[in-house]
Amino acid sequence: MDIPSPSYSSSPPELSLAPSSPSITNCQICEKPGHGNHFGAITCRACAAFFRRFGITNNFNLCRNNKKCGLSKNGLFSCKMCRLKKCKQIGMTTDNFQFQRDSFHSGETEKMLENLERKIPSSMSTFTGRPNLIIYCAPKDEKSDKKLIDVQFLIERASDILIKGSEYPLFASNSLGKLTLGLQNLRKIPDLSKTRYITKIGQEETFQLYQYDVMKVAKWLTYFDEFQKLRHSLKMDMLKGFWIIWSRLEKLATVAAARREGICKENQVMLEIENHQIMVDTNKLEIDLSWCSRYTFEQLKFFGEPEPNRINYMAATMANLQPTDVELTFMLCQLCLHHVGKRYQGEILEVSERLQESLSNDLHDYYANKIKMRKYSDRLASIMKVNNLVRQGILQRRAKVEFMNIFDVFYVEYSDPEMFVDF
Repeated sequence: MDIPSPSYSSSPPELSLAPSSPSITNCQICEKPGHGNHFGAITCRACAAFFRRFGITNNFNLCRNNKKCGLSKNGLFSCKMCRLKKCKQIGMTTDNFQFQRDSFHSGETEKMLENLERKIPSSMSTFTGRPNLIIYCAPKDEKSDKKLIDVQFLIERASDILIKGSEYPLFASNSLGKLTLGLQNLRKIPDLSKTRYITKIGQEETFQLYQYDVMKVAKWLTYFDEFQKLRHSLKMDMLKGFWIIWSRLEKLATVAAARREGICKENQVMLEIENHQIMVDTNKLEIDLSWCSRYTFEQLKFFGEPEPNRINYMAATMANLQPTDVELTFMLCQLCLHHVGKRYQGEILEVSERLQESLSNDLHDYYANKIKMRKYSDRLASIMKVNNLVRQGILQRRAKVEFMNIFDVFYVEYSDPEMFVDF
């Protein structure tokens, strides 16, 4: 997928702005506030840039819905082909495209571009070869002082993963067994030679964690056969409710195992990002919130207990439990399904309860027939204790964030707020 670089110029040169007047209406493509007349239609900047990019190249996947896709509730298209089709239907034309706008000779132009490329600073994405699926943008409009975090590319990538299905064919006697194999495939044995020690977490590290977690959960769900049978829009809604709480529990299991094996100490946290193990000392960690708040991390402690204290207690509880891979898989499923069922209600609640019942039967089969544990009520109670601790932490965090929003602590907004309700 080609990912456009964010532009910080006040107005792209290829877009002709109509004079500001009350006659400008909403965008004829996405129905968001219009910005002017672009290529023969009243559009917003985003739709104009989209047409400028794809009006001739058509460099995107074919429509999966027989060219009958509509607008989503937030005004965003999930299908580029149908978006371009609408652009052309309302009269947008490529006649005014300017392909050779500079007056330099080709040799001079190439030399100028070469010199320009030398001046472009190396970003994390160019250094690691990892595309930026989360883009930190300017305010959505001139009157707003809120920065926008655009996660649309991230959502599209996760959607593609769910559509394509699992990377590797796995076979098991039931869904819990197959999900366990999928989890083992995604959770690699720590390679201590690749351990990186970091003392500061800022915008880049935060976005990298978001991106890795969403991709990891999406890949794991491709091994859940019953989940894959649901309609795609329902799967995406559930994924948005899954990823944060799933990653909390999965990271907790990683930290607990590392501390139990002596890989990291009590105040250290081990995280996994792609092929690297990240080691963090919570007593020495500097958290830079300047990209999202006017307050420092120390000042925000006013709103509640620092997170590391709770992590240490939860990690100790998980270490004492020492769940098997099957038990950890069940914990992840139960925690996520129960959470999204209560959050969304309606059809998702019905689906979640049905899937939980099926997985509970699989867990009973594991205890009774695989490891011959006839009495496992105490074991289940310990499992639910850990899950309840994670769930309570999410709810407490959500209450803190709502309290912070009252005081306008953060100056960022997400293009899809549903993905960050539980943060």
